Amino acid sequence: MTKLNAKLALAPAAVAAALMGSAAVAQDSVTLNVWSDTPRLVMFEDYDAKHDGVELEITTVAPADLLAKIQLALRSGTEVPDIVFMSSIDYMAQLTTRRSNYLLDLTDMISTDLQDEYFPNANSPCTLNGKLVCLRNDIAHMHVWYDKPLMEELGEAVPATWEEFEALGERLSSQGMSLGSGVEPFPVINMLASSGCELATPVAGKDDTLHIDATSELCVKAAGMIDRMLANGSLANVGPFDPAFVSLYKEGKVPLLVGPTWFGEYVIKPTYEAAAGTIAAAQPLRWEDQDQPLAWSWGGGTYGGWKDTAHPEEVADVIRWMATDIANQTNAVTLPAHAPSADAWGKALIADTYYGDDQVFAVEVQAADYSDPRYVSLRFEVPAAIAKTLVASATSGSTMVDALPALQQELVNQANLNGYSVE
Repeated sequence: MTKLNAKLALAPAAVAAALMGSAAVAQDSVTLNVWSDTPRLVMFEDYDAKHDGVELEITTVAPADLLAKIQLALRSGTEVPDIVFMSSIDYMAQLTTRRSNYLLDLTDMISTDLQDEYFPNANSPCTLNGKLVCLRNDIAHMHVWYDKPLMEELGEAVPATWEEFEALGERLSSQGMSLGSGVEPFPVINMLASSGCELATPVAGKDDTLHIDATSELCVKAAGMIDRMLANGSLANVGPFDPAFVSLYKEGKVPLLVGPTWFGEYVIKPTYEAAAGTIAAAQPLRWEDQDQPLAWSWGGGTYGGWKDTAHPEEVADVIRWMATDIANQTNAVTLPAHAPSADAWGKALIADTYYGDDQVFAVEVQAADYSDPRYVSLRFEVPAAIAKTLVASATSGSTMVDALPALQQELVNQANLNGYSVE
């Protein structure tokens, strides 16, 4: 009883101390409003659990709705997120306009040493008018995916150049085989850009200025190859997700195609249902007159923050951790853009017996060196312009070469409508 009474006697002081401690913690604690997609939700929750001084209030937002919801929040002045995950590279440019001036400048908040740990050009979409406004989560450069036993059965070598790619397609077209889609905008852009074709390239040192030259010899060369391959059937006139193309793959009629890093795990495996032990990867294709490839990308999410947040340092820390914490990124959904994180992530890919060999990760790491620095964030969508002009022309019986002037005009029109100067 005495000990109990002594404890009871001390209780008020203890309670007061505890309350004061709680008040201090509450006063020092920072609450950040986070908008996440579903795959990143667990990662944000992990940050929340590991950082006592920061509390994340996380809302899941469908990627397609993110831009409109942020613009609405900015107009209303309420519930503006401190941190967002952006699935489209175009969102960054669309959120740094006079009307939607949202993104926090991270240039001096993310060390150059950390930025240098990224794969080459990985953060090109995050650099607008010389400012770093986000950090890339994952990269999705295009490279060759091929069916290893089928290529061996056909007695064919994996091409290293676009000229060899076209020749392979011509040889196999008589057997009803295809080397991918010739009308999906992203592969089309990859083929055009790989030659050096200038679709919408920011001009260094000139804010909001683009160089557009879609009718050059380089563009004609690539578009001509696509036209010839569509004509002989070695490139399909349907998209890679079209049921007709899926059936073609399942029938063993697609020995090889060019696709982004995520194609193996998220398209070839579940959609095309390729058998285990068959799929391998090879380097991006180059043109014969090039020393090395130039690979476009298809995706790659980013983390950004609100420029008017009350807690910029904490926001930058969350972005930094989400994008570059190695333990966090080891279990990432796709290939991390931060090279040390990718090395840890890649161990599972190397050990994955689904693939035809253990070289897929090594290929993707080497291929990252060839990522096109012109894969940037714009306030308009180049794929939409490609679909409206080149793809529409090819699927209506004309050619992509004939439609290049229309593409030039569409790109210039879109650039001007969205506040760019064009050179």
